[in-house]
Order: sequence, then C-alpha cells, then structure tokens
Amino acid sequence: MMNQYFGELTFDCGWTTKRNIHLFDKNYEIEVYLLAYKSEREILAVQDDACRTYLENEKENLACMEKLLLDYSDDAALRFTPSSLYFDRDGGCALLCDDEQDLDEGIAVCILPEKSVEYQSDYL
Repeated sequence: MMNQYFGELTFDCGWTTKRNIHLFDKNYEIEVYLLAYKSEREILAVQDDACRTYLENEKENLACMEKLLLDYSDDAALRFTPSSLYFDRDGGCALLCDDEQDLDEGIAVCILPEKSVEYQSDYL
C-alpha cells in the first residue's frame, strides 16, 4: 500500500516500512509500524493524522524524545537504542527503544497524544 506520508508500506501484522532517524548524534534505521488487524486493509484516519502530525514536526519531535530520554536517564544516549516508531489505532505515537540495562523490557517514548516515557509492556 502506498501511504502519502511514509511511502510504500507492507502488511505484516500491521503496516510497516523503514525510516532513518537521527537521535543523540547518531543515525538509526528503524521500523515504522502502524497497528492494524488482518481484516483491515486501510490505515485508520486517526493514524493517518498522527503520521502527518509526526512528520510535520519530526525535527522537534526527535529533540523532544531526546529530552524525555535524558530526563528519564542521564546515560540515555548509551543506554537506549531506538527500534521502531509505533502508531497505535487511537492515534498515539511512540518511539520504542531497546534498553541495554533491561534486555527483557524496553521503553516507549510517547509523543502523541501526550509526552511521557513508560515501559513498553505498559504501552503496548
């Protein structure tokens, strides 16, 4: 499926594609993931709006994510590795990160609808 914001998406337990982001002076290739059920072949309007909002403010969003991560942990640049940008069915958006100090539990840096950091298991 072609998406006006993220380009070509493929369906694999949700709509996915790859994207490069710049965080803590490093480049990362991450997965962009839009949650969807198998029977849904369209991206929900609220997800489409979240994609637009994220991309229109991507530079500011990444700066905000860096600040949230640093507020959460002083060694955030070394501790957390971004893995995916996740768009929920309710329009929520979070950057999911692996945690070097807790390999079983990553964190979610939420930017839509509110800014926060929480455990991935709580977010997902």
